[in-house]
Amino acid sequence: MSAAEKSTATNHRRKTSRRGPKQKILASNTVCHIVRNTLGTWLLVRYRVRGVNREIVKRLRPPYLLLVNHACVWDPFMVGVLVPYPIQYVVSDATFRSRLVDFGLSLLGGIPKTKAMSDMDSIKNIMRVKEHGGTIGLFPEGQSTWDGHTLPVLHSTAKLAKLLRIPIVTARIAGSYLSKPRWSKRRRRGRVTIRFDLAFTPEQLKATSAEAIDQRIVELLTHDAFEFNRSAQVKFLGTDRAEYLERALFVCPSCRHIATLHSEGNAFTCTSCGHSVHYTLRGVFRSRNGELKFDNVREWNLWQVEEFKRQLASYVAEAPDSPFLRENDVRVQIGYKSMPLAPFHEGAVELYADRVELHSETDKMAEFPVLDIRGSNVQNNEHWEFYSGADLFKITIGDPRGCTYKWHLAVQLIGDAENKNRSVE
Repeated sequence: MSAAEKSTATNHRRKTSRRGPKQKILASNTVCHIVRNTLGTWLLVRYRVRGVNREIVKRLRPPYLLLVNHACVWDPFMVGVLVPYPIQYVVSDATFRSRLVDFGLSLLGGIPKTKAMSDMDSIKNIMRVKEHGGTIGLFPEGQSTWDGHTLPVLHSTAKLAKLLRIPIVTARIAGSYLSKPRWSKRRRRGRVTIRFDLAFTPEQLKATSAEAIDQRIVELLTHDAFEFNRSAQVKFLGTDRAEYLERALFVCPSCRHIATLHSEGNAFTCTSCGHSVHYTLRGVFRSRNGELKFDNVREWNLWQVEEFKRQLASYVAEAPDSPFLRENDVRVQIGYKSMPLAPFHEGAVELYADRVELHSETDKMAEFPVLDIRGSNVQNNEHWEFYSGADLFKITIGDPRGCTYKWHLAVQLIGDAENKNRSVE
């Protein structure tokens, strides 16, 4: 690590002890009303949003916990326009780093939470909202889906439900992924349906185990965008529908090469072997060249995770001197939770069997052992974030089509394998 970078890291560590919990204000009814009648109305029309069982949230008075599956950046606003009371969502603390956004989210009652890590400050703020009779909105998957299928629900959700002892309502969204996939910059016009269910009353929560609560939440929120549309047959109208798909799909199903896929318009093609598919209006693939291996993003992603895991395990076992992954043009910033980030490094990033390294043109500048990496996640599709020591590091790939998902996945797989080996020993 260079002297300048050591100094930057040291300064951030010194500040850590002075970083107290972020004080949040309650949601402004006036601001929520304005957002509901402007942005909310536009979303209702643009995405053809409709509610099912909406009488549940019309009758139920706060406080209650609203759990929502997460597939699209607009999910909280789509749900919010159908609920008569302001919803104070638990939001990634990365969103609060901009002063303007921080101010806006404060007026909307946003509750900051560090992704993929326990955060007592967020629990305290959630309890404050409950005490003031507010509605708490939570995405129990912890992040939005890459492939249109609900992610595993965090087990801490059931524990939070037991702690709060207020009604639990679920809102299952169908159609938002195909309207605006996480990996895409383009929106499509189709149809979005939001189904509300009363999952638990306070009395039912008291008599139900955390495991049973978890199972019920999974049952009510699980959704597969492609299985749903096989029967619904909704067309999602838009141009350049495959653009930026390489942010989510990075292993070719034909030649099995990594990072050789490229999107253009409605086509998604491997630059190595020529395998190519067409992304249709219903969100499924049609073959352009070669055998159609998978007809949707979900099936392709399930396969690629296992194939990537196999290739990574083989690499780790051999532990060669060359990196498994490398990006030549990255920008690295350092920070902590919702605090503004500072420049840390520009150059290349490499993944080895046990570490992540940052490089300049000639030297290794920093090293992060994989087992020391905590809270790994992908922010806004193109930023890979993780904690090492007391600091947060944010890695941005210069190429806007760069895939940070595979870096997050690789670190997660290496860590899981190592922890499994240790438990066996």
